[in-house]
Amino acid sequence: MNKSSLSLLLLAAAFSNLSHAEGLYGSVKIQSAQQDLSSALLTSPRVSHRVVSPDSSKNVGGALAVGYAFKGDWRLEGEYTLKNDSEFKSHWAPFNANVNNMQVSSSRLMLNGYKDFPLNDYLSLYAMAGVGVAHISSEGYQSNTSRRFANNSQNNFAYAVGVGADFKLTQQITLGTGYRYVDMGDIETGYNTFANRINARDEQLKGKLREQNLYVEARMSF
Repeated sequence: MNKSSLSLLLLAAAFSNLSHAEGLYGSVKIQSAQQDLSSALLTSPRVSHRVVSPDSSKNVGGALAVGYAFKGDWRLEGEYTLKNDSEFKSHWAPFNANVNNMQVSSSRLMLNGYKDFPLNDYLSLYAMAGVGVAHISSEGYQSNTSRRFANNSQNNFAYAVGVGADFKLTQQITLGTGYRYVDMGDIETGYNTFANRINARDEQLKGKLREQNLYVEARMSF
């Protein structure tokens, strides 16, 4: 079973408990965001292979959510992840001196389902999965900022899976920590706006955008 199928199954299980709502809550997360650009491509017909390409970028970001807790230790929430900016640099043969800088800005709107596994009255573990939309803008440049790739904005299907632990501080306040993996799909810049060796607009940067989060969270029940 792949991660996307697991996300849908957990969400379906959470929806099945909608008639047993116990309470509304709000959530704030502070998280590390390590973004990875896998399967990076420069789609110029004149390059042969990638020489080197640091394919990860690390930042600190945040997320806001509103959700419901249900009987049976299920939760369902809508979450907005704040904008995160990353840069990915690559070199391609035979033009080894030309660095291609891909600049990516992303944010997400997700529907997340959680299954809690209480260990005692205060401590619990959980598994989570989510599906939603990632809004991504991609642009960049080659060698220097005057040689730009045009901006391209897109909305991609995104899914997430993760695990974590919660500590119930009071009846209303819960503190937690967790890890999740997020897949935001294929991304690409627009074509080159600069004149290349054959004066053509046929170069473009592409890749698959993934993100890993380690986070701390505070939830308040209403």
